[in-house]
Amino acid sequence: MNQITTPWRFLIRLLLFWLLYFAIFRLWFVLWFHERWSADAPGGVWASFWHALPLDVSMAAYLIAVPVIFWFIGLGIGRTAYPVVEKMILGFNVFLFSGLVFVYGANVFLYEEWHTPLNNRALEYMATPAALLDSMSGIFIAASIGIYIGFVWLWYRVYKYMVGRKLYEPAVSRWNIAALPLQLALLAFAIRGGSGVMPINESAVYYSAHLFDNHAATNTSWHLLHSLIETRSTVNHFKSMHETEAGNRVKRLFEANIASGDGSYTWFEGPAGNRLNVVFIIMESMTAQVMEELGGEKGVCPNLSRIIKEGILFGNCYGSGYRTDQGLVSILAGYPAQPDQSVVLLSDKAEKLPSLPKTLHENGYATAYYYGGELTFANIGVWLRDQQFERIISEQDFPASDKTQRWGVDDQRLLQRFALEINDLKKPFFATAMTLSLHPPYDVPYKSKWEGESNRDKFLHSAAFADYAIGEFFKTAEQQDWYANTLFVLVADHGNSSPNEVGMDNPASRKIPLILFGAPLNKNWKGRKIDTFANHHDIPATILRMMEQPAKDFAWSRDLWLGNGIGNTHTAEARKNLGGFAYYTNENGLGWINRDGAGFYQFENKEWQIWQGQLDSNSRTDARAYLQVLYDDFLRL
Repeated sequence: MNQITTPWRFLIRLLLFWLLYFAIFRLWFVLWFHERWSADAPGGVWASFWHALPLDVSMAAYLIAVPVIFWFIGLGIGRTAYPVVEKMILGFNVFLFSGLVFVYGANVFLYEEWHTPLNNRALEYMATPAALLDSMSGIFIAASIGIYIGFVWLWYRVYKYMVGRKLYEPAVSRWNIAALPLQLALLAFAIRGGSGVMPINESAVYYSAHLFDNHAATNTSWHLLHSLIETRSTVNHFKSMHETEAGNRVKRLFEANIASGDGSYTWFEGPAGNRLNVVFIIMESMTAQVMEELGGEKGVCPNLSRIIKEGILFGNCYGSGYRTDQGLVSILAGYPAQPDQSVVLLSDKAEKLPSLPKTLHENGYATAYYYGGELTFANIGVWLRDQQFERIISEQDFPASDKTQRWGVDDQRLLQRFALEINDLKKPFFATAMTLSLHPPYDVPYKSKWEGESNRDKFLHSAAFADYAIGEFFKTAEQQDWYANTLFVLVADHGNSSPNEVGMDNPASRKIPLILFGAPLNKNWKGRKIDTFANHHDIPATILRMMEQPAKDFAWSRDLWLGNGIGNTHTAEARKNLGGFAYYTNENGLGWINRDGAGFYQFENKEWQIWQGQLDSNSRTDARAYLQVLYDDFLRL
C-alpha cells in the first residue's frame, strides 16, 4: 500500500503546504486592510478564501512541478540518490517560499499606495532600490527585515512539519515512476485551470462588486507571474469591438470635443504670446482633495488659492495615470497612461513621442529641468535627456545639506534654486521643476497645525509645506527680470488616495489642479474657472495653441479652449465652459467622466461602477473604444 501511495503523498502534502501558505498571507492582507472592507457587506471579504482556490491551486501547481520531477528522478536513480534529491527539493522549496515572503510583503506595502496587486510595473521600479528605500524610514526598514526573517523561519518549520525531510520510504518501488505522466498531466490541468478554451485568469476569482474583495481573492504571486508574462505583449488585451468601429468612435469623440479652430481669443497683454517664456511646476501628488477651490480641504494651500484668484483654474482636470512616470509623459508629451504598462520604461517607444520641450527647443527655446530626487527611478532620466532638455538638475547636483528629506531635496530649496538659476537661461525658455515633498514618508522640514501621526495629518502637513514652497518661489520669481514675460503652468503629476483614503478607481483620487498663471495673461481671463472635462495630457495642445505654435504631432492631446462638442453658432463663452471628457486607468480598470457622470469599468468582471450621475451605453462604449485605440497606438510605437 505504501508503494502505491508514496508518490501521491509527496504531491498532496506539498499542495496542502502551498494552499496554507497562500491562505495565511491572504489573512494578513485582509486584516491589514480591514478599513477597506465593504461598508454594505463587510463579511463578504471572507468569501475570498473560497473563491481564491482556482488561482491558488494553479499557482501551487506551478511551484510543485519541479519538486515532483526531482522526486521521480531520485526514484529512478535509486536509494543512493535519495539524500541528495531530498536536499535539492528542500533547498528549492526554501528558495521559493523565501522569495514569495518578499513578494507578499511587497504586495501589502505597495497596495497601501497603489490600490492594485503587485505587478510587473512594480518590479521595474525596484530596479532602482535606493530610490524606493528613500521613501521608507530606518525603523520601517529594520522592522521589515525582522518580519521577513521571522516569516522565513516560520515557513521553514511549517514545511518540515507538513512535508518533512525524508521524502522516500525504504520500501518504495521504482515502478511508482509510472505515476509521473499522470501527475504532470494533472499539474498542467491545474495550471491551466481546467479544460476550457481559455486558460484561467483573474476573472475566475472575481466574485464581488466590491473591488477589494476581488483583490483579496487574487493570488498575488500568480498575478505577478501573469503580468510578467504579458510584459511586452504585442496583443491588445483591451480590444472589445472591431477596430473600425473603435476608430470611428474615437474620431467622432475627438471631433466632437475639438473645434476647427474657429475661436479666437486675446490671451496675453504685451509681448506676442508665441515668444513668451514658459515655466512648468509639476507638483507631486497635489490632489484636488487639498484644494478648496476644487471642493477639497480648506486652508491647506493658501498660496495656490492666491494664484488661482489671479490665474485660470481648470476645475475638472484628471490624471490619466497614478504614478510620476506616467504623469510626466502625459504632461510633457501629451500621451495618456496605459493600464498595464508605462511607456517611459520602454525607451524604444518613449523616444518616438513628441514633447513640449522638444517642440519648443526646435523653435528656439532654451530648456531646463529641475528635480530634487534621483532621475534613475523608472527610467525618467533617460527620457528627459531624449527630450532636448539642455540643462537637467537632480539630487546629485545639490550639496548634502540641501537633502533634508529621505526622498531628496525639499521643495523650498529646489524651487528657490530654480527661480534664481532661470536667470542664466537664454530667452525665451521652457523650464520645468518637479517637486517631491508631498511623498511618503512625508518628512518635510516645516511646522503646521497638521503635525499629527496619522497618515491623513502627515499628508496634509506635507501638502501645506509644498504650498508654502510654491508661495516662496513666486516671491523670488516676482523680483526677476524674466517674470513679466512668463506664462506659468502648475499641475499635479497625478492624484492620490490620501488624505481621504479614496480608492484609485474613484475619480476623486484622480482629480488634480491645473492652473495657468502669469503677468502677461489678459486681465479678462484672470480669476476664471473653466469647467471643461480634461486630462493633463491635454496640456501640450492647449498651451501650444495659446502660444501660436503647431500641435499637430500631439494626437492624443486636445485643445481645451475648443473642447466642448458644440459648433460655430455658439459663443466663445459656451465653448469655454461646456463639454469634454476625462479618462483615467490603472491595472484594475478604466475610468470615464463627462457631463453626464463618472464611472469605472473593471477589467476582470467586466462591470461598471458608477460613481456619480449616469453614463449611458454610448459613453461606456466610447470609453472602451478610447482605450482600445490608445493601446493599439501604444503597441505600434
